Amino acid sequence: MKWRTQDMIFNRLFCNRGILIQNFRQHGWIGILYLITLLFSLPLYIATEYRDVPQQIISLFQANGEVQILFAITLPVAAGIFLFRYIQSGAPSDLFHSLPLRRKHLLTVNLLTGFVMILIPIWITTAITGWVWAVLDQPAFLFDGSTIWMWGLSMSIYSLFMFMLTVAVGMCIGQSVLQGLTVYALVLLPVVVWFIMSLHLQHYLLGYAFEEVGFNAEKLSLVLRVGSISNLPVIRQELIIYAIFAILFIPLTYVLYAKRQVESATQAVTFKLIKPIFRFGLMFTLVLIGGGYFTMIAPRGSAGWGIFGYILGGIVGYIVAEMIIRKTWLIWSSRLLPKLILYGIIAGLILYVPIADWNGYAARVPEMSKVNSIKLGGESYTYSNGVSQKKDDAHLYSNDPEYMGAVIALHQKIVNSDLPLLDDPINTGMRNDESILINYKLDNGKVMKRKYYIPEAEFHQELMALKQSQDYKRVAFETYKLDEDALSFGIRSAISSYRKVYISNPEQVREFKALLRQDILDQTYEEQRSPWQSFAYAEMNQDSSSKDPFQPKEMWNFEIKPSYDRVLAWLKENKLYDQLLVQADEIVSAQFVKQEINSPGSFQWATPQSEYIDGSLSIKKQVATQNKEIISDLLNRQRSGYLTEKDTIYQIKLNVIRGENIYMMLKEEDLTKEMKAILVNQ
Repeated sequence: MKWRTQDMIFNRLFCNRGILIQNFRQHGWIGILYLITLLFSLPLYIATEYRDVPQQIISLFQANGEVQILFAITLPVAAGIFLFRYIQSGAPSDLFHSLPLRRKHLLTVNLLTGFVMILIPIWITTAITGWVWAVLDQPAFLFDGSTIWMWGLSMSIYSLFMFMLTVAVGMCIGQSVLQGLTVYALVLLPVVVWFIMSLHLQHYLLGYAFEEVGFNAEKLSLVLRVGSISNLPVIRQELIIYAIFAILFIPLTYVLYAKRQVESATQAVTFKLIKPIFRFGLMFTLVLIGGGYFTMIAPRGSAGWGIFGYILGGIVGYIVAEMIIRKTWLIWSSRLLPKLILYGIIAGLILYVPIADWNGYAARVPEMSKVNSIKLGGESYTYSNGVSQKKDDAHLYSNDPEYMGAVIALHQKIVNSDLPLLDDPINTGMRNDESILINYKLDNGKVMKRKYYIPEAEFHQELMALKQSQDYKRVAFETYKLDEDALSFGIRSAISSYRKVYISNPEQVREFKALLRQDILDQTYEEQRSPWQSFAYAEMNQDSSSKDPFQPKEMWNFEIKPSYDRVLAWLKENKLYDQLLVQADEIVSAQFVKQEINSPGSFQWATPQSEYIDGSLSIKKQVATQNKEIISDLLNRQRSGYLTEKDTIYQIKLNVIRGENIYMMLKEEDLTKEMKAILVNQ
């Protein structure tokens, strides 16, 4: 009898049937809508999708995942707002809190309602998806049963996280609209802080490596997951983090609800302790946004723009935060300015400490004895089975003493240099010749990264010592792939895609591969930096390691430069060289059009442009010639594309007898005497 009484009390208080029924009557449409949208976005999509060749997938988010995750970050938020709408309005708040129920009982029954409205649709969809998977004879997607349950678990965790975050925020915010905005602001906050802090560090901290910000940012926010969920698989660590936060929000919500004042309904912020956090959080976010925006639009060499942006963002952010908290624009008081200065000092310290000279980041160069191996270059990713995955890079690290010594010597000279290497972080790569990203694998197991843009002329000796090493060329030109088995090679001319040859004989494939590898490794520093177009491009085809039928082969591209004597001799010996050549007799005429590039402060790519020469018949003076000597010279060398602010180039079109016309480019200094003679009057 005692146990029955306790059970009745528990059901009446913690699972009050009247409130449950009222909740489902008022807000049950959210659960129904969630179920319908999930059914349409997953099982119905899978059942009706048709493909000639089924796609192997490792996650159900690869099948219309963007739509699924969109609902997972919106409808649970709506449930959290509507179920706890009563605490944000004066009269409903008084009514509910006058009921003979403790706050923990009210909270429990509302949380239970939310869990049911969120989880039941997900697991109904999971079960129906499993049934569809079992009965489909010709599915468009191939996956196993564990993939279905993993989808259900992932959606449950994502949805519960968004729901509990909304409820927890609702305890601190007294307005429903502001509650919803704050939820999405908090979800996006890690990305905003990371991206703009990275921009700040890139601007003021020499050597800061920032190449992975864009890729990893999509994993930091469920909002950005909408655009990446189908390509980036859900990882276990991600789910664990979201699950931990969802669980932690539950006791936090009980604590906040117990301490929340009834009269705080309709207030912007309900706790005094939260107000300075809200004020500084909004202010610092706008500090970052303002600084980042003015940094990106600043004229080159104008470091003051970024500082102005930080100050302006701080002022605007603080004023907006005060207006929201006080719910009026009349916020001026004697305490406003001292608080603004205090918050500004704190924000300034957060921005300054990471870039201060005394922290040693910019000047740190590891000792050779503490470095196990070194890799140059960033991370690389592959698209396999419909998913973007990080490649294993262990083979890209080298412990060769000569190579490591060259890297450390270059790094040390960069650190000791007085050159202004931080004057334009947005377009640095356009202005300087060399981009260097160093990855040190230290003896303590950590990886130290540094990234620099440097002018080649100032670091010529160090760059030459580095780039002439065998280990550099092995990684930079991917010759390690030439040590693997290959099915065939396809070779096409650099100036005419119609000129192609194929090598499929196993013995010839092995010979060509060995010679190409040796020519690449024998390149001098000057040959690596050659401004001239390659003779041809070789595409190596390998067996695919992927089960995806849409990705049957792996292909790797290599240049065949005019300096590759072994490869060119082998092509001639095997009667393949002439098949790649375009002969002067095949060209009817050559047309020249002078192009002046003059855009100080704005770099432009100087490349062959068919539209420039074809569209200039009536507006620019053209020079045409049928001189075979000039045409032969043009066929033998063409300038590669490059970035410039100011230069004079010639766009050239070779009109062929049959096939596609050829477009190329030369700088004014590249012209021969014969070319200059016909262009003298242009």
